[in-house]
Amino acid sequence: MDADLLITGGRVVAETAVLPRGYVVVRGGRIVSIGAGDPPAAAAGAAGGPTAGRPSAGRPATIDAAGLTVLPGLIDMHTHGIGDVDFMEADTEGMLRALRRYAQFGLTGVVGSTLSNPFANIVRQAGRMRKAREDRDIGDLLLGTHVEGPWLAPRCRGGHAAEYLCAPRAADVDLLLGEAGDVIRTLTYAPELPGSVEMTERIAARGIVPVLGHTEATFEQAEAAILAGARHVTHMYDTTLGYHENPDEALVMMPGMETAVLHHDEVSVELIACPVHVPEPFFRFLAKVKPRHRTVIVSDSLVGTGSPEGTVLTYADGHRVYVEQGVLRMIDDDPKVNGNLTGSAVTLDVGLGRLMRYTGLPLEEAVRWCSLNPAITLGIDRERGSLRAGKRADIVLVDEHLAVRRTILGGRAVFAT
Repeated sequence: MDADLLITGGRVVAETAVLPRGYVVVRGGRIVSIGAGDPPAAAAGAAGGPTAGRPSAGRPATIDAAGLTVLPGLIDMHTHGIGDVDFMEADTEGMLRALRRYAQFGLTGVVGSTLSNPFANIVRQAGRMRKAREDRDIGDLLLGTHVEGPWLAPRCRGGHAAEYLCAPRAADVDLLLGEAGDVIRTLTYAPELPGSVEMTERIAARGIVPVLGHTEATFEQAEAAILAGARHVTHMYDTTLGYHENPDEALVMMPGMETAVLHHDEVSVELIACPVHVPEPFFRFLAKVKPRHRTVIVSDSLVGTGSPEGTVLTYADGHRVYVEQGVLRMIDDDPKVNGNLTGSAVTLDVGLGRLMRYTGLPLEEAVRWCSLNPAITLGIDRERGSLRAGKRADIVLVDEHLAVRRTILGGRAVFAT
C-alpha cells in the first residue's frame, strides 16, 4: 500500500491557482488536499508533527519543499527514446530502464513512439510496451504507444525510411487495431493519402487520437480528416507544409493544412521544444492564436537524449552522431553530410525553460504545455496533468533553475536528488 505523503513549504502550481507557499496532501496515491500556508493539524498526523522523509504510525512521510516549486508531473506525448533505449528496438527491460531515466527529468507520463516499419515490427513493439506498463514500480509512467508512420507523405517523411511508406489499407488497420488497439494512444498520418478519412473514423471510434503529420495536405484534405475525428498535429512546422502556391496564379498562395488546423479550435498542436527544429517566433505565434488548452510541447527525442554535450553515439549500422545543444548531428567524412541535423536530444524539463524564454509565459502557463494540455489531448485529464484534489499524485519538484529535484509517480518517489 502507498504511504501517505505531505509536501510542505514550497511554491505550489495548482490547477487553478499559484500558492506562493503551500502544501499538498497525498493519500493512497491521490491528491486529497491542496492549500496555502501550513497544512492543517489533521494532515500532519498525531501530536509532534510529521516525520521527515518517512511515514510512521498516524503520520505521513514529509517532504520539505522550501525553496522549491511543486509542479504537476510532465507528460511527453512524443518521444522515441532516451539514453541507450529506442522504443522501436528495445525489449521490455530496456523500456523499463528508459522509464527510470525519464523520471530523472520530471516525467510522469510518456507515450513511446515507433517509426515507419513493417507492421509486424510495430505490433511487436506495442506488445513490449504493453508488458512494460504492467511493471508495478515504474510501468505507470508509460501511457501507451504513438504510432508514427508508415502512413506518411514521401516528400515530408523526414527521418522515416522511404521503403516503408504507404497509404492506409483496411487490412493493415485491422492488424493494428486487432493486435495493438488497446495500447495505441495516438497515430500520426498524412491526411492526403487515399483511405485516410476512413481510417480516421475507425481509429477515433476506438478511442485512439488521430494525429496529422508528415504532410503536405491541402486545406480541404486536412479539414476532411478533422471532421472525421483528427484532433492533434505532430511537430507542427517540422515536416508539415502549411501552404501551397496556386499552380494557375503565380505567387498566389492557397490555404493548406495550417489554415485548417488554426480554424478548428478542437485540434491541438505540438511543437518540438528546441529552436533548431522550430524557430522561436512559432512558439509565440501559437501561444497567441490557439486556445490555451490546445498547445503542447514534446521532445521527439531519440537515443542519446540526456547524454552530456558532445557525447558520440554509434548506431548498429555504423553511422555516428553527436549531441549538441539538444539535437543530434551527423559525423561523416562527407562535408556535405557532416554536422547535419538528424534528430532531437532535448528533455522536456529543458524544453519547459525554453518555452518560457521564447514566449514570455509565466511558469504556471508554460507548464500547461507539457502537463495538462497533453493530458487533455490524450483524454486523461480527469486523472493526470495537474495538481487538483482527486487526481493522481503525479508531482515534480524543481529548483529556481527548473532543475528536477524529485519526481513522484502515483504518490511514490521514483527519483530524488
